[in-house]
Amino acid sequence: MNTQSADPVFLFAGHGGYLPGGLHEFADDFAGLPAVLERINAASRAAGGPEVAELLTDRTAPTLESLVEDNPGRLHLAIFATEICLYDFYTRCCGLSPAVLVGHSLGEFAALAASGCVSLEDAVRLIIARDEALRGAGLPNGGMVALRTDRRHVDELLTGLADRRTVLAVDNGTEQVVVSGPAEPLQRLVHLAAVAGIETTRLHVSYPFHNALLDEAAARFSAVVDTVTCAAPGIPVHSPVLGRRVVRPADVREVLACHLVRPVAFLDSLLTLGAEGHHTYLECSVRSVLMKLVRAARGDAPASIPA
Repeated sequence: MNTQSADPVFLFAGHGGYLPGGLHEFADDFAGLPAVLERINAASRAAGGPEVAELLTDRTAPTLESLVEDNPGRLHLAIFATEICLYDFYTRCCGLSPAVLVGHSLGEFAALAASGCVSLEDAVRLIIARDEALRGAGLPNGGMVALRTDRRHVDELLTGLADRRTVLAVDNGTEQVVVSGPAEPLQRLVHLAAVAGIETTRLHVSYPFHNALLDEAAARFSAVVDTVTCAAPGIPVHSPVLGRRVVRPADVREVLACHLVRPVAFLDSLLTLGAEGHHTYLECSVRSVLMKLVRAARGDAPASIPA
């Protein structure tokens, strides 16, 4: 049923959502920023994790590329912290009320925390445990490649590649699909795409996310998810890995436990939200990563975007 909503859909990005010192410009307008960051730092310290406030407030902080190489766990927590801080800014300081929360890949953690499905402290603990599971799983050398085309063309390339370990990981829309897999077949895929005239971009990520190659890591992480208290959403949450609304605590656990290995159906989520009457979007990020995808998929979608 289409019921027009004036309130925006809040979007939470994944690995593209980090910018060194990205919250520096919010400091004057957001008096609560230090308190939110300290709460996240305190939760991380309690879980044996890194501090991230400096990454978000110091413009000379390490780049995304250097963090991917040297400390991906700190990067992942910094992305989460950015999104939680901006969610607090938009709701408390700007008085905005989200109609629906949508997380993209790692952004699912922020969406679930913002909705009250998990506490902030548990979300931080889960992100730290996630990286511990990834490090301990003995993963093969691999990564992710974005292709400037649609799913149909990517399916054709994957059929030609004939490597079951290399899969469609993220369907972002008609102009971007992401594939993940081991390094060698990914290189062959890039060659096949070039022959077909399809532009490719290697993503700065540490692992081949949304791929069964991460089954062992997902199993290790799922054991930690079982120790966390989950609740039904206080604000509606639409999950691109479930392909539907998060309704029950069991749905929350499913999102958390499966997100490393299931594909992200972001385009389908946008189409579903549009059919429901949601046409305004706001990204809780210092970069308009997801808004570009929204515009590509829905040219009629008004947008509120961070400066």
